[in-house]
Amino acid sequence: MLRFMVNQGPRGLRVFVPVALLLLGIGTSWAGSDLRRGTDGALELQLPVGARGSALGGAVVGDVSGVEAIYWNPAGLASTEHTEVLFTNTRYFADMKLNYIAVVTKAGSFGDLGFNAKVLSIGDVIVTTEDSPEGTGEIISPTFSVLGATWARQFTDRVMFGLSGNYVNERIAQVSASGVAFDFGVQYLTGWQGLKFGMVIKNIGPSMEFGGPGFDANLPAPGAEPSASNRTFRATSASFEMPSFFSLAATVDAMKSPQYRLSVLGAFQNNNFTGDVVRAGAEWAYRDVFALRGAWFGSFESSVDPAGEETSSFSSGERIYSGYSLGAGASMRMGETGKLGVDLAWRPVKDFFDDTIEMGLKVSF
Repeated sequence: MLRFMVNQGPRGLRVFVPVALLLLGIGTSWAGSDLRRGTDGALELQLPVGARGSALGGAVVGDVSGVEAIYWNPAGLASTEHTEVLFTNTRYFADMKLNYIAVVTKAGSFGDLGFNAKVLSIGDVIVTTEDSPEGTGEIISPTFSVLGATWARQFTDRVMFGLSGNYVNERIAQVSASGVAFDFGVQYLTGWQGLKFGMVIKNIGPSMEFGGPGFDANLPAPGAEPSASNRTFRATSASFEMPSFFSLAATVDAMKSPQYRLSVLGAFQNNNFTGDVVRAGAEWAYRDVFALRGAWFGSFESSVDPAGEETSSFSSGERIYSGYSLGAGASMRMGETGKLGVDLAWRPVKDFFDDTIEMGLKVSF
């Protein structure tokens, strides 16, 4: 097979290399385990943004395009022809809110450039202590934010590549942590029945660590005289790793006509700190004006028996979410090249928290 494709010249190589990378990813990625659950940090990097991708259960790595690709797969940014702006608001459980804004524009032969900002607001938290269980009178407002920049380029008529860099900042009262994380993505368009492949590696970066005046304590110095002044001592916190993961996906048009299109999507996600996830979704679109979306997903959970043997089981859902999501979208033309689109996604939560609802507004001009 390799000899045949090489003999076909550059076009054959363009086909062989992406497919080989995808197959290599499949062969090496089936190693997820949730025995390290809870030991990672910067979880705001994993909060999805983009209502279409959320409604499709995250299975859009292979076909996502435009400004929404910044989060799901930066390679999809390379298909942008005009300037696009995306605003999303997500109502999370426990009264948390996630706001996101992103913009992308074409930069000539250099490729496409995108910029984004994500802010997770926890809301006001009443400070309590052992001595004041009803509250000390102090109120804090923790914030978790991500600022990012993305570059993408279409190298051939079939292959697109994208790279994102994100600056992460977490601030709680008088302590904070910051770090950087990178995403790498590839998309390959086969040109047959809308078949597309995608691969993305997300949240690769050095460990983060909290610090700040909140770790300071005024204490007597060891061995000092009783009348001596206290000294300021600063404690240190343990570092934590980024929540990295790898995702491999494909999309194909099951039915297509001038009036409507039915696409089927599938993805496999290997997590560094939790069990692997399988995702599947479907999207029905009418004339690029209206779309209905739905998805199902399930995850592998690991456990260790008394003999020390690790076993894995598969169940519907992922972490706190039930195993399905639904959504819809509508768009309209504005002038010759402009477009306005609205998307909505609903993801039910397993337990007693409120369901997650995400709404997005996209403008292109």
